[in-house]
Amino acid sequence: MPAATRRDLILGAAASAAVFPRAAFAAGDEPPLREIAALRGLPFGVAVQADWFEGDPGFAATTAREASMLVPEGSTKWYDLRPYESVFDFSELDPITLFAARHGQTVRGHTLVWHAAMRKWTYEALNEGPRRGRALLETHIDRVLGYTASTIRDWDVANETVADPWNSSELLKDTPWLRSIGPDYLDFAFRLARQRDPALTLTYNDYGCEHDTDFDDEKRRRVLALVGGMRDRNVPIDAVGLQGHLHRDNRFSARKVTEFVRSVLALDLKVIITGLDVIEPETQSDPAARDAKCAEIVHAFVSTVLETGGCTAVLCWGVSDQYSWTNTQPSLTPAEGAPGTAGSKVGGPARPLPFDDQYRRKPMWYALARAFEGRPWP
Repeated sequence: MPAATRRDLILGAAASAAVFPRAAFAAGDEPPLREIAALRGLPFGVAVQADWFEGDPGFAATTAREASMLVPEGSTKWYDLRPYESVFDFSELDPITLFAARHGQTVRGHTLVWHAAMRKWTYEALNEGPRRGRALLETHIDRVLGYTASTIRDWDVANETVADPWNSSELLKDTPWLRSIGPDYLDFAFRLARQRDPALTLTYNDYGCEHDTDFDDEKRRRVLALVGGMRDRNVPIDAVGLQGHLHRDNRFSARKVTEFVRSVLALDLKVIITGLDVIEPETQSDPAARDAKCAEIVHAFVSTVLETGGCTAVLCWGVSDQYSWTNTQPSLTPAEGAPGTAGSKVGGPARPLPFDDQYRRKPMWYALARAFEGRPWP
């Protein structure tokens, strides 16, 4: 679909969103999450894709009403932005920034450096060695930050670069970027971003720091080692992103998460919850019981992080179960899950987000509201 047509469709959906009565989405009398979070000085955001707005006024309405911040799920990754080395394609991003401007929302960028979601040509170019890799990254960061300078002021510069404890004793994952440029590729990327735009918020983003497992214990230690080393080397970094892909049945320790966040804050860094949702190991049991467990872990995690005083935003990785990656991806690989969690889902659709597939508020919505208000659960 041509970019202009897509833009017209999305703006049309956004306009129709204004005429939907709140009762149509079972909203009750409560204010939207963006207003509740704002009382605590926080933006509340959700991940979106441009094509989710098309033909679904419920999605447009819910996103416009509930979120004060958007993050493109895919359209600021290399795969969408760089179909060819000589081509930068922002057609999937433009409708999102236009929608955000229309509804008083800000936009986060995700992500400038990641080893996944790249085209074949990118992997082949990185195989040519460090000079090629550095030039490729420098051109990418310069063009992308230049294009988005007026619309995106907060970027995940790097995503998921710390090695998973179960398959490596190294600090960094063995990725095409590491093999091409060397272990200083993260420092190089963050310095490039700061040089291109000194006022940007630069974030390192990762998963696996949320629970009380041996995996999470070691992942937290490694993330702290990474960002602590960057601070020692005077690498420009402003925040650590906790993805918050929670696991419904995994243990949670408020003490461990608090200690981790305070250690990040002690490095003069902020914390952002960047991709909150709940991964379910099975989806065949009673939905009400599952929703209750999801709400409980969400409230515990978000409340714990907020109580440290160093969290600057909370974002869910989507707004409605209908578009969650946990329902569109056939299985959750070990790299996305945690030890002991199921790969393929068993049963019906997962319920990982604040709204169901009919845009009705779920217990997770109320858990977030109470966390923002500093109230206990339930």
